[in-house]
Amino acid sequence: MTHRPANPSPLAEQAPALPLPPARAPEFVGRLVICISLAALLYALWSPRLEAAAAWTDKELRVLPRMSVFVLGALVALILQGARPSGRALLGLGLLAAASALGLLPWAELWGMPAAAPDGELAADSARCASDGGVGAGRLMLLAGPCLQWLRFEVSFFSALLLGTWLGRGIRSSSQLVMLLLCAVAGDVWLSTFHVPESAAATNPLRLLRLPWPPVVGHLGLSPAFTDLLILSATVEAGRNLQFHMLSVVLGAVAGYSAASFLALEPWPAWPALSMLMLTSGVLVACWPDLKCSARDMGRALLAGAVVLAALLAIASLHRALHPVPEPPANPARYHQAV
Repeated sequence: MTHRPANPSPLAEQAPALPLPPARAPEFVGRLVICISLAALLYALWSPRLEAAAAWTDKELRVLPRMSVFVLGALVALILQGARPSGRALLGLGLLAAASALGLLPWAELWGMPAAAPDGELAADSARCASDGGVGAGRLMLLAGPCLQWLRFEVSFFSALLLGTWLGRGIRSSSQLVMLLLCAVAGDVWLSTFHVPESAAATNPLRLLRLPWPPVVGHLGLSPAFTDLLILSATVEAGRNLQFHMLSVVLGAVAGYSAASFLALEPWPAWPALSMLMLTSGVLVACWPDLKCSARDMGRALLAGAVVLAALLAIASLHRALHPVPEPPANPARYHQAV
């Protein structure tokens, strides 16, 4: 009597699980439309309240507009990256949005909205335009200004997130992630210490290094830098590739950035160059159990960050040597009397 083998279980015959294919284009477009709507909703909710928020004296309240944009960036990055779009789509859409932001700079100067125009100034400009050119011109100014500011915010916001996702997709090891974060720290120190976006002309492409909204009104802090959202999106995508705990990575980044934004506000002490440093600390603490990085890799990352910082400081020093800041007159009161 021969023994017949038992029927294998259906679960045993199944092939090993394969990675999920990229999402179809309609799903990615739908997610993108939802994210654009969320950004527009944030703009619509905060814009009428910015002047009131500028009068707040508590630091905990004055940091809310800046943190709202950053938290929305983390949420949008999670939504868009969940569709697993192709690298070509991310790069193409990101460059298109960046080119649109660059093309809108002259229009912002034309409408009297450089990088940060408070609503009160917009109303004053529209009133002057109405008195000079009629009521129709004033209404056009009043309508075109906020619409242009919203459009600039949208394209700058999504270009940073899309290009950051494309950048993070190439990170395949913990050492590469640490090197990216330390180089971002060096760039943020240069950006914040020398006030690069704020010191540039209204139509200078360097203005794109900071989001045009929320504007600098009253006691409010600066809006997030373009590189802040770029590195945030790249970190989230890298954490997904390296199979880190996504909630821990996002919460670590938000906690570090929130603390840095609070410390950057006036009055003294104000340390504006802590954004990327504290974001990096929060991310590394959050993913430390899963982080596989040797001492040699850490040394290379520190060396790369130091080289980037030295190069940026050398460029800033050379620029100041070629274009020195004009010194004020020795006695301003006497100067004005003579004039």
